Amino acid sequence: MKKNVFVISLIVCSYVVSFVAIPYLPNEVAIHWNAAGEADGFANKWWGALLFPLFLTGIVVLLAALPKLDPRKENYEKFQGVYRLFLNVLVTFFFTLHLGTLAYNVGIPVQIDLFIPIGIGVLFIVLGNYLPKIKPNYFIGIRTPWTLENETVWQKTHRLGGKVFVIMGVLIMLTIFVESVWRFVLLIMIVFVGTIYMMIQSYVFSRK
Repeated sequence: MKKNVFVISLIVCSYVVSFVAIPYLPNEVAIHWNAAGEADGFANKWWGALLFPLFLTGIVVLLAALPKLDPRKENYEKFQGVYRLFLNVLVTFFFTLHLGTLAYNVGIPVQIDLFIPIGIGVLFIVLGNYLPKIKPNYFIGIRTPWTLENETVWQKTHRLGGKVFVIMGVLIMLTIFVESVWRFVLLIMIVFVGTIYMMIQSYVFSRK
């Protein structure tokens, strides 16, 4: 609990902020935006306000359980600091997105279509810098048939993957300068190409 005080504090804050914001929210709030940055999904204000806090709670419970379920659970001890960092970064990202969503719904001008690529870009850059430190496991990291089969392939793939993640993060952030209609398409293409490239390289490492 002491090691996860930051995450727990953010989750508690997300609930507090939600309950404070509920009286100021309209009866229906936006919870989804299309590729053009226009709100196209709505929900009751109670569900809309509590969606992210519940989601964050689920993420923390899931990530706390994964090391106990993994057949290679002993490896988590070797990168527990990085694992905790990943949890902190993910929760921070979704907490910030939660604040942005609430702000939008109470009338504060927030451009969600710009916020998303910047947030995801930063997320990829941070994760990319620590990806090489992840040890073989079945839930976290670049899991291909070849990385799970051979520890050397795992290490080489994750060293390369760290660089690819950083590049993807920078490219995703640069999509803010593209017309909003194409921004989402480019984001998906960047992630798809980067993922396919890492899978191919993982196979090449295994053949070598």
